Amino acid sequence: MNDEIAGLLQASPRTFLDLPAATAPKAGAVAIFGAVHGTPYPDGSPEEGGETGPDAVRRAVTAACVHIDHWDFDFAGPLLNDGALEVLDLGDVMTDPHHAATNRDNIERVTRAIVAAGATPVLIGGDDSVAIPFMRGLALAGPLHLLQIDAHIDWRDSIGSETLGYSSTMRRASELPFVASMTQVGIRAVGSARRKDVEAAIAWGSRLITVSETRRRGIDAVIDAIPRDGTVLIHVDCDAMDPGTCPGVNAISPGGFSFDEMTALIARALDGRRLAGFSIVEFQPKGDVNDISATVVGRLVCHVLGHLARASR
Repeated sequence: MNDEIAGLLQASPRTFLDLPAATAPKAGAVAIFGAVHGTPYPDGSPEEGGETGPDAVRRAVTAACVHIDHWDFDFAGPLLNDGALEVLDLGDVMTDPHHAATNRDNIERVTRAIVAAGATPVLIGGDDSVAIPFMRGLALAGPLHLLQIDAHIDWRDSIGSETLGYSSTMRRASELPFVASMTQVGIRAVGSARRKDVEAAIAWGSRLITVSETRRRGIDAVIDAIPRDGTVLIHVDCDAMDPGTCPGVNAISPGGFSFDEMTALIARALDGRRLAGFSIVEFQPKGDVNDISATVVGRLVCHVLGHLARASR
């Protein structure tokens, strides 16, 4: 299987935090990979040319965290806890904006191989459509409790004739037999959802929690309601954050989470739960300012790694 996925991956110009590059996952390790293209809408304009989102994140966070063996004050020690956690960068899944079906197949196959090897997949997108095959690839990690941190609920059944675009991610997740629960946190403002989409999400059993409700109830109370059996998938859309924290997104809406709130959500979700995978999507390099967004995205991944490194001991 490792030989099979090696043909689906391409090396990136540099790795995340200058950690080792690899062509195959290893048991007990975290395997980071990028997926630039998923399933575009017919009337969309696919991003082509320029630095990709995953590569911008790798470059910016590595520049911001030059010495990962130095003291990380967010974790009261070096990020990876003096080697307690092995992290590999597999590069990027081969994708093409004009071949959506192949993109989905490649992303799912790579994710499935990582899980089968006993490693934890971390995906850097790409728009939210890349999360659909990523979630499908987590079948062996179920039953799965899905924590989505996003400004939008993504419950459209289709837009036009396309059912696998970025507005349908959670609707498609709800159809997976191994998804046991869904908690959607950070919802605000106006997106593509209509009344019937909201009603469908609630009827399925998804918990829809706005930013203001999260702040009123408290992060601990919101996240503690996620079951602790099975595993948890943490899926982040960058527009969950306030544009002052993460300006490089496709859909800007004021009033989102701060960086500290994001890290608190991640920390609480990982407390006492086993991570099936982590995905972060919808970072738009062309909308970034001074690499703020790229660094924020990279640092959120770091927070996942820091907690896993401490859980492993």
